[in-house]
Amino acid sequence: MRDTSLSSRRIFSGAAYLITLLMLVMLSACAAGQIQDKNFHQDDTEFRIDEEAAIEDTEGNREVLEVLVKYRQALVRKDFGELGAMIADDYYDNGSTTNTTRDDYGKDQLSEFFEMLANHAENIQYRVMVKRVVVKGAEAFIDYEYRYAYQFKVGEEESWDAGVEVNRLELKRVNDQWKIVSGL
Repeated sequence: MRDTSLSSRRIFSGAAYLITLLMLVMLSACAAGQIQDKNFHQDDTEFRIDEEAAIEDTEGNREVLEVLVKYRQALVRKDFGELGAMIADDYYDNGSTTNTTRDDYGKDQLSEFFEMLANHAENIQYRVMVKRVVVKGAEAFIDYEYRYAYQFKVGEEESWDAGVEVNRLELKRVNDQWKIVSGL
């Protein structure tokens, strides 16, 4: 008489092994479908994607992330012409306050701010850590943390301003290009 319990254990063990192997393959496929530091702008050490961010690797997500990369690089280089070209004509920001419009600004006021930076910022450092990307049709947003340091020179006096903030950059598609509509 055969010992069927030994045979059953072998079948169960083999099935468990196959299920485990299948799960590992599926998990690695999911990981490959995410945008991470290792597969997006590895050379830019000041632009990072949070390890916990689950950003699906799609053309739309890559396109909007590319806008943030270019924004960061243009800001650090003080390339205000490129920055201006990235901003939608109907750009609007409420200055992070909702109870007053005194600190609200549009594209024209951004131009004034860029001119002030061009005239007084000696050094700009700007490090980005992306937390979330959402693209819905012709609209998108990126949530990110940034660390900044600006060295200003006004007259003969030099000073630094530095800090860490969180931000949401909002974008929309205009003539097949993503433009920034809020969040600078």
